[in-house]
Amino acid sequence: MDKLLNRPFVSIVIVQIASLFGDAVLRFALPLYVLNVTGSAALMGAVSAAAWLPYLVLTPIGGVAADRVNKRRIMAALDTLLALTCAAFLALDGVIDLVGLCICALIVLYAAQSVYQPTVQAAVPFVVPRADVVRATAVVSQISALSGLVGPVIGGLVFGLFGIEPVVVVAGAAFALSALLIVCVVRIPTADVERSGAGVLRTVVGDLAESFRFLRGERPVILKTILLVAGINVTLTAFIIIGAPVTVTQILGLPNQFMGFAEGALALGGLTGGILVGVLAKRLTLRQAPVFLFVAALALLPIAVVLGTPMDPLVAYGVLVASLFACMVCATMFSIQGVSFIQLETPSHLVGKVIALAMAMANCAQPLGQLVYGGLFDALRGNLVPVALGTAAAALVIAALTNRVLKRGLPAGNGAGAADGVAVVVPAAPEALEAAKPGV
Repeated sequence: MDKLLNRPFVSIVIVQIASLFGDAVLRFALPLYVLNVTGSAALMGAVSAAAWLPYLVLTPIGGVAADRVNKRRIMAALDTLLALTCAAFLALDGVIDLVGLCICALIVLYAAQSVYQPTVQAAVPFVVPRADVVRATAVVSQISALSGLVGPVIGGLVFGLFGIEPVVVVAGAAFALSALLIVCVVRIPTADVERSGAGVLRTVVGDLAESFRFLRGERPVILKTILLVAGINVTLTAFIIIGAPVTVTQILGLPNQFMGFAEGALALGGLTGGILVGVLAKRLTLRQAPVFLFVAALALLPIAVVLGTPMDPLVAYGVLVASLFACMVCATMFSIQGVSFIQLETPSHLVGKVIALAMAMANCAQPLGQLVYGGLFDALRGNLVPVALGTAAAALVIAALTNRVLKRGLPAGNGAGAADGVAVVVPAAPEALEAAKPGV
């Protein structure tokens, strides 16, 4: 562990705490603000989906930047941009349309994270020994989950008591602190990258084509599973992103603070999953990993009970929170194994690009899912049980297909460690609610 806790890695962890805290606060508060003001799940879904679009477009470019540009400078510049975005939000609040303002703020947030997260993931192999990459990835995931745990809880309390403006102030201060720490304490070794005379666009296209050839030619099992995970994101993940706040604040009629605690339960699930992977790193294999997806899908069934059975709101809330926690534990364990596999099996000059490409491909369908579920929760508000059951059934089918792909695609005997798997990447958390959503 002494080699893992070296100064460069610890400095990255410290700045991640501040930056991801600000990210978690805003990702929680802004869509919920739209839902509170408009009362429309469909509009909330449209806002979330619009914010995802630049993320999907820019994530592969972010991967190219992570491999070719100084990683420390990228992180500092993006945290500074996010701090300035928070300041602009406060200056324009009440001046321009609410929905448009929230969309613009979320677009900047997601766009920045599309570059920031591949940069952090690509930095890990440069600051820890190869033997510690799996544990280091688990630590990074745990920091994301911890920020997602504290961020929504604090954001929910502040938002519920004082409104959106203090929440944005807290997030902006976190981004500013992170940028300052990056400049002062973070040091990331750089690798020599061959420079070509090609223009920026040609370089990006060439790098991404090289990454796709690597996935298709040398690791086709990764590529196939990424496509299946896109199916998980358009069903299970989108259902939770839209369904959780609508269920808590509108169907159960509970205050916004309770939604913050629900987001915290998701983040705690991610933290627990990361700890379990760190403890069981030498015993877990990705041949067994589809079991986690099966359990995550089954965790939706109690939510169907909540939606279809009259019960005390606090009892229903407890069932919902327990289900979200179980879902996130399993999704995180599956995700960390996949990210570690990419980091270990990808050449150093391709790590950032391959991770970014995997993230973009796995998440490409999520905005569509959010739009669909937003419409369903508005149209079927009186009978949402079929929506929950249908989502669980679809997730189970995808988990079964993933199990089949892994059994056929992984070489015989390649099942001895946590990194013997396939790429499944949390946005980040998206990991979650990516940072705390069970998306991959």
